[in-house]
Amino acid sequence: MAKAQTYIKDIRAQVRADHGGKVPDHLNLTIRNYANALEIRDKYRDEILKDGVTIVEVGSTGQMTTKQHPLCGLLYQQEMLCLSYAKALGGTAAKAAAKPEDKGGQDATNALNEFIDGIK
Repeated sequence: MAKAQTYIKDIRAQVRADHGGKVPDHLNLTIRNYANALEIRDKYRDEILKDGVTIVEVGSTGQMTTKQHPLCGLLYQQEMLCLSYAKALGGTAAKAAAKPEDKGGQDATNALNEFIDGIK
């Protein structure tokens, strides 16, 4: 788990930057899980790159068939797990995109009322 320790340092640095220099205590477990998930993802990726993305198997009739590497599905699942951890930590653009636009302190009701008054 040496690689996970490196990931933990990097993730904590990013979280610290996003939270004003402090890592909130409630994020420690998520950070560790994210780092471990990244390490497992790297192992799957290395294995796939070593063996090749596709493998050739001999079927029951002796026919050669080309198939996707068996770990490709696991790699995809691991990528999705890593993405969910990144979202939980606020490390993706999805969280920023979900924020409503700043209307200078104006809430949605006031904006709607002004729009309706403009129509009248």
